[in-house]
Amino acid sequence: MKKFAWILVLVFIASLIIWGFALSQEKPKAPVAVDTAKKEVIQPAKVDTAKKEVTKTAKADTTKKVVKEHAYVGASKCKVCHNMPAWGKIYDKWSATKHATAYATLANEQSKGIAKGLKIEDAQKSAKCLVCHVTGYDAPAKLKGEKLTLEEGVSCEACHGPAGDYLTSHIKKDKALAKADGLILPTEALSKQLCEKCHNKQSPTFKEFKYKEAVKLVEHHKPTQEELKKQEEAKGK
Repeated sequence: MKKFAWILVLVFIASLIIWGFALSQEKPKAPVAVDTAKKEVIQPAKVDTAKKEVTKTAKADTTKKVVKEHAYVGASKCKVCHNMPAWGKIYDKWSATKHATAYATLANEQSKGIAKGLKIEDAQKSAKCLVCHVTGYDAPAKLKGEKLTLEEGVSCEACHGPAGDYLTSHIKKDKALAKADGLILPTEALSKQLCEKCHNKQSPTFKEFKYKEAVKLVEHHKPTQEELKKQEEAKGK
């Protein structure tokens, strides 16, 4: 038995020796290198929630602004009301001015002499002359009423604007609407637009234009009640 026990001890010792040897021969596994470097992480594109400045290109306005063209009706249309005593017989006052005879003037001897110097055969047929001696001469045909004539010369609508649209509102005494429809109330500020387009250095008979003096030559207004009363009293004397 003792012999058997010693054999077991020897076997155990031998096993330990063999196991130890085997361990000494085993190559140690290389430690796994830990990458402590900061890994590059592909992040989704950051959404810029900040309001971006957008340069807007001004959208071309291809729509032309429509400027309404008013038609000329002729001085005879104005005469219906504006030659009444209540209106101070304005039509008659205009008829006595050089404006009213502007077309006829082109046929006198002085005008013929001027026309000859300008190599114009007939001033009453020349656009160069008629554009300033006849109201609405250069307006499109569609804007010339049947009552508008060459013979009326420089008439009401030359200074107060074509009455085709404001005539009705003017009769109704709606001044605001009449102005919106084209009625012009001449002032010194408007004289360059209304008067000096013809009374300028391009005219062969030009004299320095002075509005305050010129306007007296064509002055006309609706008389006040006081003025009408005085007129009636004058008639009774």
